[in-house]
Amino acid sequence: SGTPGITAVTHDSPAVTPGAAFVAVSGFKNDGLRFAPGALDAGAGLVVVEREWPTAADREADPRIAELEAAGPLPVVRVRDARAALGHLAAAVNGNPSRSLRVHGITGTNGKTTTSYVLYNLLAGVLGTDKVGLSTTVEVIVDGVGRPAMRTTPEAPLVKENLRRMVEAGASDAVLETSSHGLELHRVTGVEYASAIFTNLTRDHLDIHGDMETYFQVKRQLFERTSGPRLANVDDTYGRRLAREFPGALTFGFDEAADYRIVEPTDLPLEGMQFTLDTPRHGELRLEPPLVGDYNALNVAGAVAVALESGHDPLAVVEAVKHLGQVPGRFQRIPEAAEHGFMAVVDYAHTEVGLEVVLTVARKIADMAGGRLICVYGAAGERDAAKRPLMGEVVSRIADVGIITTDDPYGEDPATIAEEVMAGADAGDTHITLDRREALLEAVAMARENDLVIACGKGDEAFQHLPSGDVDHH
Repeated sequence: SGTPGITAVTHDSPAVTPGAAFVAVSGFKNDGLRFAPGALDAGAGLVVVEREWPTAADREADPRIAELEAAGPLPVVRVRDARAALGHLAAAVNGNPSRSLRVHGITGTNGKTTTSYVLYNLLAGVLGTDKVGLSTTVEVIVDGVGRPAMRTTPEAPLVKENLRRMVEAGASDAVLETSSHGLELHRVTGVEYASAIFTNLTRDHLDIHGDMETYFQVKRQLFERTSGPRLANVDDTYGRRLAREFPGALTFGFDEAADYRIVEPTDLPLEGMQFTLDTPRHGELRLEPPLVGDYNALNVAGAVAVALESGHDPLAVVEAVKHLGQVPGRFQRIPEAAEHGFMAVVDYAHTEVGLEVVLTVARKIADMAGGRLICVYGAAGERDAAKRPLMGEVVSRIADVGIITTDDPYGEDPATIAEEVMAGADAGDTHITLDRREALLEAVAMARENDLVIACGKGDEAFQHLPSGDVDHH
């Protein structure tokens, strides 16, 4: 494996076991080197650092270091980038699992999770559930069994461990939702990708990346790391740019110039859609996914393109598209609402662009049913605050009623966030109910026959990060 004697790797000192490598990562709040003496005490076989360690100041700050040194030289290796080292070590101790799998990466601002589920279900339909693994925001699926995920792209050791579990279960393919954080923080360093899909790029995570160009350059890394087909959404400005910058890349979209072109889409609200996909080598394929909205036509087109470019039979792919399941928390219909005469949908939309996309679809469905559109939504704390009034404006423009509530405030005051969202909304059709449970109950109580109630922001997540530092499960 290239790591003789090292049995595991972690950046979490309480997880150190004898023979493990401890990587001292500088976190957003803590310097990992503070935990190095504890890791050595626990039997770490290697400590990976970014600066000289220990110095005289380190020894003075922690008397344990001198005691450890008395037993012999400390197993310390200095590297330029501890996070990159964590990624490479994690790949090595797990037997470089991506070399035994075709790993399909999906990145972009919106549509990552849906496209990941669509591609997973397509490949599972063609190859069999036991042959495909999935890692998304929502869950990790190995051998057909799902476990909840904690973040879009898990930390490097868990990414490689999940891929190793897929290899051990006999999988040939893995679908890996790859966030900008996953790329920037080296969570996927050491993963070799067989294909890549780029969905789109809109304003999000600028609190981390600073500006759109930096954000784009991070996302672009996925195409750099991919050895096989690269698919870019040509309807998106940044997707067109990627296609130009990677001459071998293929495109998908509604645009006339798309290699995989969507034509004649028709929506059948709450049942799905039909459209023709004009393909470079297999002619026109008629697709009937049980998903709604033009944005989902794009998600399906990107996934189908990768399946076809990977050499799968077009007829088997077309058949698999018909049997796609709902994506958890992505325009997910709640069937129980129908018993009370209205429709209810849960969605993950948490930016003004995401809201515009899903509410446009929801508006169309509500209009066809002859009902109102009621939207419960909020903005996250400690994130790009400039989008808050923009979110309020979008909801007031498209929905009939907006209820602003709490959505992961983290360390910020929920009331302040809500007021900033309200600044862009129309006070005539919008009010604030900070307790999310109450806001949802209010919306349901307000719903009349044929109305559509949509809860945006949290998707399938059943918890909130509150200012107290607590995680509120609901």
